[in-house]
Amino acid sequence: MKRTLFLLLLLLFFPATFVQAQTAVTLQSLEVELWPDYDKEAVLVLLTGTLSPNTPLPATLTFPLPDGADFNVVARITADDVMTDQGVSPQVTANQVTFTMPDNRFRVEYYQPYTATDNQRDFTFSWQSDIAVEQISVRIQQPVAATDLTTIPAAASVSEGQDGLTYHVLPNQAVAAGDTYTMDLNYTMSTPQLTVTFKTPDSETTELPFLDATPVEESGFNWPLLLVALGVLILVATAVWYLLNRQSSSSRRPARPKPNRPKPAPKATTVQATTPGKANFCHQCGEPLLAEDKFCRSCGTAVKQA
Repeated sequence: MKRTLFLLLLLLFFPATFVQAQTAVTLQSLEVELWPDYDKEAVLVLLTGTLSPNTPLPATLTFPLPDGADFNVVARITADDVMTDQGVSPQVTANQVTFTMPDNRFRVEYYQPYTATDNQRDFTFSWQSDIAVEQISVRIQQPVAATDLTTIPAAASVSEGQDGLTYHVLPNQAVAAGDTYTMDLNYTMSTPQLTVTFKTPDSETTELPFLDATPVEESGFNWPLLLVALGVLILVATAVWYLLNRQSSSSRRPARPKPNRPKPAPKATTVQATTPGKANFCHQCGEPLLAEDKFCRSCGTAVKQA
């Protein structure tokens, strides 16, 4: 019974261990898109990750979220390059989001506030996670009304995209698990115009690579919580069964057997002669007589005739 309870306790704590083990994965690449003042006065952060080819699926990952982050969505990218948030149930806390990914590519989106002083905008992007990244790349979309945009580290290239906006691309870098990657951005806003209102001759037919997904529902199914609840249920049921079985066994104890006493032997009966006309016993010694006896077989006395 002790062994059974020990196995059940292992089952109870197995789901949490399983989830923690699944977070020890490696990203082959992490593409960071930073869009300041895109559709609100904040920085839209788009993280597109690709798991290493040898990562078993589904994989559970935990991504950091900065202070004040406004989480938007987690989506998976299928083998056909279709981006969807269907079937993904992220668990969001104050400074992180945990999700299980059935595909090797995915997208995480959130808004991060910046510091505004008059027309000056300052922003810091920081990545620190237990997930190792073989190559992290950062691409910054310059706001349509921004001037004097600078980055630390300095951009490796600055070019105009197909949407008519300017993009700053930073040097690629590897980030080991537990290490911190940081970049700083500052620029001046000449007017409070958001980039989403910007129109170009090709803007009617060109779509920006932004996931227009519905907000994540907080009621997503939590499989680790279900496994923990199942373990607790099994443990309680086993304890109840053990107590009931113990009480039942004590109530069915066999009664003490009665001693097997030998029965007394039946008393011997004396066969008496019933022949009419003859004496049944010797008148001298009292021993029984047979019908044909003329003398007592015991004392020899002559039998009296009736």
